[in-house]
Amino acid sequence: MHREVALASAFAALADAGIGGLDETEYAHALALRCRDLLAVDEAAALLADERLRVQALAATTDTARELTILQADTVEGPAVESLRSAMCSGSADLRHESRWAAFTASALNTGFTSAHTLPLCGNGQVVGALMLLRHGEGSLADTDRAIGQALADTAAATVLSRRTLGSTQQLAGQLQTALHTRVTIEQAKGVLATRLNSDLESAFEVMRSFARRTRRRLAGVAQDVIDDAPSVRHLATAEAPRRGRQHEPRPYSDAS
Repeated sequence: MHREVALASAFAALADAGIGGLDETEYAHALALRCRDLLAVDEAAALLADERLRVQALAATTDTARELTILQADTVEGPAVESLRSAMCSGSADLRHESRWAAFTASALNTGFTSAHTLPLCGNGQVVGALMLLRHGEGSLADTDRAIGQALADTAAATVLSRRTLGSTQQLAGQLQTALHTRVTIEQAKGVLATRLNSDLESAFEVMRSFARRTRRRLAGVAQDVIDDAPSVRHLATAEAPRRGRQHEPRPYSDAS
């Protein structure tokens, strides 16, 4: 019963950590700790990657395990990298007889690890990382440990993907808000400058845009200065512009102008 309670606590903690204030490195560390405590392994490590499988964060239960993970990321070779690329389990029950991953195998043996097993972090058909389980002794993972480890990895993957989706949504919302604010600022400045010039809105816009281009400034910045009646743009009120007449529809504009 104790293990069942510990498992329930682990899954809840990984979900809570995902929506909390942890960054991805801290989250990877939380995952590694839970795996070490729940599975028949000596150390654990986790790495997280972006959609191009470039490692973005990694963490481990000890510095030694972390160095082995960094080595794989640097050499792009090792069981964790293999799981990341293939979305499948990898590893070796006895590294002393392993011919793959020369650098990783030598370093693992030199630091006292005889077996290494890795599990992919997958969610919605997308690989977001890999989990590495290290043991001093030889042997394969027990079926139960492998199943629990994969369940923890799947939970972590779902959480990471949810966090990233939320982050992308918030970033897009921020960009849209900035674009809206920029447009409102420019429209307001057009009205202010048109009044000062006694011209139409299109002519006022052309005056601001020409000034922004000459001075290599962003149009939104010039517009804000017009609204604030900043000294740097007061001369625009005396620029040559057509007298107020029939107003025309404003031309499309870009703040990058």
